[in-house]
Amino acid sequence: MSNQTIKTLIIMLFVSLLALPMIAQKATLKGKLTNEDDGTTLPFATININDGETGATTDFDGNYEIQLDAGTYNVTYEYIGLTAKTQQITLAAGETKDMSVGLTESAELLEQVVVTGTKSGVKIGESTVSIAVVKPDLLNNTNSDSDEIVQKVPGVSVIDGQANIRGGSGYSYGAGSRVLLLVDDLPFLAGDAGFPNWSDIPIENAGQVEVLKGAASSLYGSSAMNGIINFKTAYPTSESYTRVSLYNVNYFPPRTESIINDEGTEVDLDRQWWDNDDSRRDVLFEGDSTTLNKPGDRGVQFAHRQKFGKFDLVVGGVLYDNYGFRQFSRDRKARLNFNTRYRITDKFSVGVNGNINRGSSVSYFLWQDPDNGAFESFQRLTEPLYSLATLVNFNPEFNTTTPSQTFRYNIDPFLTIFDEKGNRHKILSRYYHIENDNGNNQSNFSDLLYGEYQFQREFKESGINLVAGALGQVTYSEAQLYGNSKYSSSNIGAYAQIDKRFADKLTLSLGGRYEMNTINSPEIINSSESCHEGGRIDNPEPTSREAKPVFRAGLNYQPAEYTYLRASWGQGYRFPTIAERYVSTSVGDLLFICPNPSLQSETGWSAEIGARQGVKISSWQGFVDLSYFWTEYQDMMEFTFGGPDADGTVNGFQSGNIDDTRIRGAEISFLGQGELFGVPTNLIAGYTYIDPQYQNFDAQTAANSTSNENILKYRFRHTAKLDIESTFKKKLSIGASLQYNSKMEALDIYFYDLGKFLLADFEDLINTIQPNGQGFDELAGDILGIKAFRDRKDGGTAVLDFRVAYNISEVAKISFILKNATNQVYTLRPALMEAPMNLTVRADVTLRGKAKN
Repeated sequence: MSNQTIKTLIIMLFVSLLALPMIAQKATLKGKLTNEDDGTTLPFATININDGETGATTDFDGNYEIQLDAGTYNVTYEYIGLTAKTQQITLAAGETKDMSVGLTESAELLEQVVVTGTKSGVKIGESTVSIAVVKPDLLNNTNSDSDEIVQKVPGVSVIDGQANIRGGSGYSYGAGSRVLLLVDDLPFLAGDAGFPNWSDIPIENAGQVEVLKGAASSLYGSSAMNGIINFKTAYPTSESYTRVSLYNVNYFPPRTESIINDEGTEVDLDRQWWDNDDSRRDVLFEGDSTTLNKPGDRGVQFAHRQKFGKFDLVVGGVLYDNYGFRQFSRDRKARLNFNTRYRITDKFSVGVNGNINRGSSVSYFLWQDPDNGAFESFQRLTEPLYSLATLVNFNPEFNTTTPSQTFRYNIDPFLTIFDEKGNRHKILSRYYHIENDNGNNQSNFSDLLYGEYQFQREFKESGINLVAGALGQVTYSEAQLYGNSKYSSSNIGAYAQIDKRFADKLTLSLGGRYEMNTINSPEIINSSESCHEGGRIDNPEPTSREAKPVFRAGLNYQPAEYTYLRASWGQGYRFPTIAERYVSTSVGDLLFICPNPSLQSETGWSAEIGARQGVKISSWQGFVDLSYFWTEYQDMMEFTFGGPDADGTVNGFQSGNIDDTRIRGAEISFLGQGELFGVPTNLIAGYTYIDPQYQNFDAQTAANSTSNENILKYRFRHTAKLDIESTFKKKLSIGASLQYNSKMEALDIYFYDLGKFLLADFEDLINTIQPNGQGFDELAGDILGIKAFRDRKDGGTAVLDFRVAYNISEVAKISFILKNATNQVYTLRPALMEAPMNLTVRADVTLRGKAKN
């Protein structure tokens, strides 16, 4: 061995001996982070050492391990939405210390976590857009359906199934939506119609409902032009959870009102149909036997959530039977849903969610009249028009109800992977099958396939969070609604959004999306003689394709504790659905819906400035939110009578690019919870004002509306919401809610002039004969009585509900819910009376137990 080699070995030995003390000085800090309130583990929580000098994150099961030098450290455990906890820890050389920590839910409402605005999660106070949250307790306590519960949120309305946020939408006759409905972050609109099936939503297992107000197309695409409603499923905690609920709803007879009719005679609203069993015969489907039933709902729902080691299971279901308060209406549903998740490793999880819904129903479209037939279906002309129509061989009888049998299901496989750098990769997918076997030649069948890859990375040192992804959606449809033809549509796109936090005060958000939409359709479109001469029209673009980019920007600044200022601007883009372009149907040969293959996409933008201020009164806390918003649409799509130019060239309703529009307004809302004067009390309240206008209002637009003012149709200029509930000694809870809508100022003039359109061919004859001394305008005008009803209901409508619940034991609760307590007679959509006063009795049994390992 050479001298040089010996010297090298001596040096290496010497260095190793010097390193031994340093190795010996190392210590290990490890443990598990959990949610102290429900025992669930906290994956990817943050552990900060000495204010970020070093740190670590937990794995998928909430475990962490850090190698540190011997010494004393300030260790902070953080998880979004939970209250951070800091502990001083001293470690000796070579020591291994197990420090498992439980974090509690933040009592601050501004600390609530929402996912919808970023796809990754952010505290609601730090959001750059306006987001509201509804908790599941409110849904259960009010026995609300999914479309009812979202209307507790200020600025949100649902008119005959059509969601509307801050006046961004009108009434679309079951086709197209500017509000994107999500279930667990996946789109849940029918692929061909772009319309929500509210009864498919598994509300019995809802964790929370998030409502984003304003354009969100940059992250979510075409249908999110006016906002998003996201139903999030509650997953199991350390305790198993089982709830069974039974309820029964009884409707009271509508309030008798004395009114003065057009002839100056006092008339009572007739309840004969309601009170007479012989008029309560519900013919469900051709060939079925008739039934005699008083109006009422009854149903049962169940929810079960449980952990089995690394496997999470969520199951729920509903059985529902409704004898409607409107003549002939009936609705029966059976639905089952499930969510599963299996954690293969601490960084890899997979699952499958699903939902199946089967039902039958009879839908009601128009009343007979608001006086003697407010809850009766429109079936015939009244005298003397009935006799006159018979004389001229014009059928005076109509069928405006539609029987339907439905079968819908969706299957949603997904997986989540966290790589070694902490990046999150998600693959989401959905297959959504719809069979609507409707009467009156209105059946439609569609299949939707959706897939999305999502990437998220958090750059902790720079405070940047990146979300990016790519997606594709394909829909295949064949329907009587579309002239018994086959159609397909597709949407492919990519998106990215960056959120940057500066000095723990300022958040800046930038995002963009590029998407391409395609519809494949026949060269000849089947229509009807009433819509187009010959019942067929040429399709100018059998393969229609369009691609557009959209962008958004937002910021949030926190100038003081509990004070947040925000501003946002986002572009919107919506491509027509198959239904909007190609639907061809009618309601009892009374109201025709016509195709418009030339319909173009709409674009626009939405801007908002707002302030959110936290408040505390002793142990009761909440926040006040103020906002001013401005939305503009170019080539806005809406259904109008007579075609997009409303010039009468089309004898029916048709979706068209009506005009450029502008909607401005302001909103104030308040949310609070905690003990108020020693009583636990929850409160939601808000008021919204909108000014919806055409940018190019002219005489032709005014002639097609019931209002001479420049206001978009089917909007409420003023809305107000209030819901309050207090709990006494953890046994008795008492609540009340109020919803106010101002008068809907503008409708399609067709609803006033329906008789004139129906009997236009007999105008000269009627003016010559003068039945009952009346001419054509007097007899044929307002045959549905909509104008007369609206004239005597000149103001708005306030609907008041009350509820009382009593916890019989730790597992049993009984509730009494009185809706429309003052028995208001009112409509939201023309010629569709809303529910009279009704009482719900509901019983809940809830069982909890330990999860199985």
